[in-house]
Amino acid sequence: MKNLTAIALVTILLSGCAVPSNPKITFGKKCHVVDDNITYSYVWFYDKQKGLEATEEQCVHLPK
Repeated sequence: MKNLTAIALVTILLSGCAVPSNPKITFGKKCHVVDDNITYSYVWFYDKQKGLEATEEQCVHLPK
């Protein structure tokens, strides 16, 4: 029963994630700023051919 609950929880949490065709993963708080939109996360999945656009330096734009 624990395994079923854990699988269901992970499936729900990852349902909004899109995995690129050439995936790479990185950890650590990084931010991506586009116009007035700020996206931040501690785990990033990205295409290793395109590179990761989010950086730690862009996190200065987050409200305190």
